[in-house]
Amino acid sequence: MKINSHVFRLASLVLAVVVSGCQTDDVDEKGTKVLMIGNSFSISCLRHLPQIAADRSADLDLASLYIGGCSLEKHWGNVLSNDVNRAYKPYLFGRNRFGEYSQRKINVVEALRLAKWDVVTIQQASHASWKGETYHPYGDQLVAKIRELAPQAKIVVQETWSYTPWDKRLKKWGIDQNEQYAKLHQAYGDFAKQHGLEVIPFGTAVQEWRKRLPVKYTDHSFGGDVAGGRSRAKEDQFKRDANFNWVPNGDVFHLNERGEYFQALVWAAKLFKVDVSEVDYRPDFVTEDEAKLMREIAQELK
Repeated sequence: MKINSHVFRLASLVLAVVVSGCQTDDVDEKGTKVLMIGNSFSISCLRHLPQIAADRSADLDLASLYIGGCSLEKHWGNVLSNDVNRAYKPYLFGRNRFGEYSQRKINVVEALRLAKWDVVTIQQASHASWKGETYHPYGDQLVAKIRELAPQAKIVVQETWSYTPWDKRLKKWGIDQNEQYAKLHQAYGDFAKQHGLEVIPFGTAVQEWRKRLPVKYTDHSFGGDVAGGRSRAKEDQFKRDANFNWVPNGDVFHLNERGEYFQALVWAAKLFKVDVSEVDYRPDFVTEDEAKLMREIAQELK
C-alpha cells in the first residue's frame, strides 16, 4: 500500500538547531512539515521512522526542538526568556528535509516562524506527566503561542509512557507503574480535550504491549518490556550489587531499541494515517512475532 506523497519521507535522526531571526525558509510545499517541541521522549521516535516512511513511500519534513527532560513549564519559560533576550537559544534543533540535514541553535519562537508547519507536537515531561495540575497554565500558554505564530498547524499531543518498576521515583511518589499510566492517561486526555487536540496514544500502546505480550518482570529481567535496558545486550541489562542482589545496569525508563521501533509505528499510524500493518521494514533486533504485535497495537489505536 502507498500513501499520498504529501504525507512524508524521512531519512534519519539528526539532532540540531537553527539560526536566530529567521523567517520562513520554505522553498517548496511538498511533504508534511512537522515540528516536535519535546525532549528525549519525542526524539526517540525518530530512530526508525525514516525506514517506516521509506517503506510507505511517503514524504516528511521533520524537525525537533530538544532539551532533555524539558517540561511544559520550562518550554514556556524559554518563550518568555526570548521576550527579553532574542539571542537566547537553548534548543538543539534537528531538521531532516528530504535527506538534507541542518544543525543549529534556536528558540521556540524562531522555530515556529521558520516554516509553515502542518503539525506541531507537544508533550509534558515524563516525570510530571501524571500530575494534571502541571499542565496549567504553561501548556495552555504554549498552545496559545503556537496558534498565534503557526495558525495553520495542527497541534498534536504525544502521550508519554509509564516507567518500569525499577525507577526509584515511583516509590518516592507513592505510585506504581499502572497508577502512573492511569494518571498520565487522564491528564493528557483532559488537557487535549480542553484545547481540542488529537493525542498520539503511545503511553496506551506501551501498556497494551505489557498486557498482551505479556511482559513478565523478574528480579534480573525487564521481561520483554519496550522500556528499560537501552543500549545493552540482554545479558548485560542487570548486574549484582555489593550485596549480590540483582540491580539494573543502566536506564530504567527510556525506551529501548525495540521500543523506539514501536513508537515510530504508533506515530506513523496515528499522525499520518499510515496502515502500519503493511509495513515490511523490521530491524534485526525485533522478531517477526514482536513486530506483528506492535503493528497490531499501533493500527488498533490509530
